[in-house]
Amino acid sequence: MNQYLTHTELENLHYMIGEHQKIADQLEVLAQTSANPKTKSNLKIAAESAKVAHNQLLSSFR
Repeated sequence: MNQYLTHTELENLHYMIGEHQKIADQLEVLAQTSANPKTKSNLKIAAESAKVAHNQLLSSFR
């Protein structure tokens, strides 16, 4: 099995990693502006999950 990534695959991974960070940032902003405590809590949890996914993707390439 080929263990090397193509240029296109690397570009796609770079994009996906960046999108996870953008999503985390957007969820944090939504959580900060939410008036509903349950919604705020759910958005914070989702933001943290996106950050974890982002960090896992990054660490898999180090």
